Amino acid sequence: MTKKYLTVSALNNYLKRKVDIDSQLQIIYIKGEISNLKRNINSGHLYFTLKDEKSNISAIMYKGFANQLTFDLKNGDHVLIEASVSVYAVTGYNQLIVRTIEPDGIGVLYLQFEALKKKLCQEGLFDSKYKKDIPLYPGKIAVLSAYPSAALMDVMQTIKSRFPICRVIIFPIPVQGKDAYLYIVKTLKYVDQLKFNTIILARGGGSLEHLWNFNEETLARTIFELKTPIITGVGHETDFTICDYVSDFRALTPTAAAIKATPNLLEMQDNLMQLTNLLKTNMKYKIESSKKELIRYENYYLFNNPEKIYGDSAQYLNHLQERLINEMKNRLQTSKTKQKELSLVLSSRNEIFINEYNQHIAAQVNLLKMNMEHKIKYSKTDFMSLVSKLNALSPLHTLERGYAIVSKNDKNISSVDDVSNQDKISILFKDGYVNAIVHKE
Repeated sequence: MTKKYLTVSALNNYLKRKVDIDSQLQIIYIKGEISNLKRNINSGHLYFTLKDEKSNISAIMYKGFANQLTFDLKNGDHVLIEASVSVYAVTGYNQLIVRTIEPDGIGVLYLQFEALKKKLCQEGLFDSKYKKDIPLYPGKIAVLSAYPSAALMDVMQTIKSRFPICRVIIFPIPVQGKDAYLYIVKTLKYVDQLKFNTIILARGGGSLEHLWNFNEETLARTIFELKTPIITGVGHETDFTICDYVSDFRALTPTAAAIKATPNLLEMQDNLMQLTNLLKTNMKYKIESSKKELIRYENYYLFNNPEKIYGDSAQYLNHLQERLINEMKNRLQTSKTKQKELSLVLSSRNEIFINEYNQHIAAQVNLLKMNMEHKIKYSKTDFMSLVSKLNALSPLHTLERGYAIVSKNDKNISSVDDVSNQDKISILFKDGYVNAIVHKE
């Protein structure tokens, strides 16, 4: 029998037709990891390899389908693909003709996360103007976390070490599992009515799936509507959830949330001590300044020479007395002259009339004298009252009552603490100085 040899092209074309007409290979659903991803600049087609742990297959996605992708495809992505199987006749390799690509598992969740994040951001739920201030000195804090959990232990230990006088109440919640967010919503609404200063919502780290309850829209909107300031400490530093964007403060970890919620009592005590020392320093300076001002007043020349205060007034008073006496003398002399003239004119009149007139003149003179004496007496009394008041304020008057002024090195001493044994001091009495040496018991 004569053997018939096929060409390579004929074989590949035969295999291609067989694969193309196989109904089981027209629509398949396959998953794997993207590698060797390339986009043809001219045609716009995508070329890549889909692989798993044991095998790989080439794939092509034509431009029309590639333009419908809703995410940026890249090497390393785990994807879900709808495709058909074909054979590339030129090489004989099997290949996938890809229609759709979706992220596998976490990729789908990530797209949902980004979509909700964009939606809430556009609505303004992330705006800083809606963020409430976290109280500096809370009296009561509500902690929502799994019980027991490492996150809850970190929060409690941190609050106890930083601000032990704060009252902390724990509200256990499920932090993962189907519909756990619904219980968290219910608990938050209840706690918001209890007049806490701060709410801490905390859980440890985990995968995106494990943290997904904190990406639910219902929970995010509940947090936004809270009247109580809330701090979220969900996951680790790189873990972001929708709740973190809506809350009043996003802490990197549960421990960081507890730190944000409380002041450090030891730091407060240190600050208080610093303020106390500053107050003492300021008071000491004020007292020293007042002492210097008092010494300046004590050495004021008018207090040491009180006669200078009322000397001019006394001299002026004497001047007025002299003028008054001279005026009285002049008026008396004028009255006498007029009396003599009147006597000559009326010498022929009745003696009784003259006597009555003389008596009237004498009465007027006596009344004038009495008024002048009363005026002088009143002026002297007022003058002596002023002198007495000045003497009462005079340091010399104090010395006359048995007190003395003690000084050392020309500085007045007001306390026993200002001198030491064998110090030389000077004592001023009302009538002179004496020198002395201090002897303390």
